[in-house]
Amino acid sequence: MRVLFVEGKNGDKLREFARSFPHPYRLLYRKEQELYVLEAWAITPQMEIAAGGLEGFRTWSFELVEEGYKTEAADA
Repeated sequence: MRVLFVEGKNGDKLREFARSFPHPYRLLYRKEQELYVLEAWAITPQMEIAAGGLEGFRTWSFELVEEGYKTEAADA
């Protein structure tokens, strides 16, 4: 699964961009830097290309290698 990260200062623009695609996403914010990061999963090449065309934003995409979570059973 391909995961996309888009970083920038305009949260409204990132939200609008994310909602224009059918992929699940999270929008993160760091107040100290006034910085937003969009994280979108299971992206298509079209979304990745469109993200690269966003002016004033930086983008990265990765292949998901592993996803984990801790459960009580894991502690036993």
